[in-house]
Amino acid sequence: MKTYTFGKETVPVAGISMEDGILIIGSVKNENYKIMLIKLNYEEELEWFKFFGGKDDWEGHSIAKVDDGYLIGGAVEGVATPDGGKSWKAYLAKVDGNGNKIWERKYRILGNECVYSIVPLDDGILLGGEVSGGSRRDFFVMKADLKGDQLWKRTLGAWEDAIFGGIIGDKGSSTLIGSVKDTGWSVVAFELDEKGNTIKDRILGDGIALDVTDLNGKILITGDKNGEFWVSLIEEWETALGEGVGTAIQILSDGILVGGELDGSAIVAKLGFDGKLVRKKKLWEGGWVEVVKRAEDRIFVAGVVRSEEKGRMKIELLKEGIL
Repeated sequence: MKTYTFGKETVPVAGISMEDGILIIGSVKNENYKIMLIKLNYEEELEWFKFFGGKDDWEGHSIAKVDDGYLIGGAVEGVATPDGGKSWKAYLAKVDGNGNKIWERKYRILGNECVYSIVPLDDGILLGGEVSGGSRRDFFVMKADLKGDQLWKRTLGAWEDAIFGGIIGDKGSSTLIGSVKDTGWSVVAFELDEKGNTIKDRILGDGIALDVTDLNGKILITGDKNGEFWVSLIEEWETALGEGVGTAIQILSDGILVGGELDGSAIVAKLGFDGKLVRKKKLWEGGWVEVVKRAEDRIFVAGVVRSEEKGRMKIELLKEGIL
């Protein structure tokens, strides 16, 4: 296990596998927040890092692979605050395999927005995230062309509070999953057509979904339900692992790997496809997991350990068979 820090605060958020390692995106804070992009090899060694910043604060939240590079997304030119911040612009950039910026785009939607999900398509790029223009919060979905120029956008909402979960699907229809609060927290799903219009929406149940993926045509989520680390295959089963929160999902050939925080420690746990706990592994005390990604026969785990400086990044590389 290795620890990296690039400033007063270093937080990984999402990752994607490469042939010879993993790319991780997140944020680092010194005077202001900047987008952090790092490349790690299979020995957990840092090969390179890049920071993207400018006016005010910049945060990195999403990453995706395309044929000739990578897409990164987040929020820029805003002001970070404990309750989420203000005046953010949604952000999308394309980088090459060494993290060099090819192009970037900034989008103004309602006045405070962030890209949390990037889905590459044959004819463009599907983006999803959160947006607000006042006291109420919405979700948004946007399609851009292959150079990042906006083709259309839609907003969905509004609620007292909202947390984006993810987008499932690619070309044709897609489903946006998020969590919304008025009197209490509920997980909702919006089925969208190829133009982003809502075909139907439904409530999936109580709770907060923090990561979402597709499992054999069903919606698989992890997050928080009544203060517990929660995993659910919608309409099939749900599992609570104890006091904590689930933040990341990785599908394996023989089960489901989830990461997060349990009883104050960063953990990964393996579940069977029936939702039953196979085993769990405590990684470090006083922190949580943000990224769980499979690369060949190995699992990259990245997260945060609390410290006097607020946050340092922990990296651990596991053999797939260890869980």
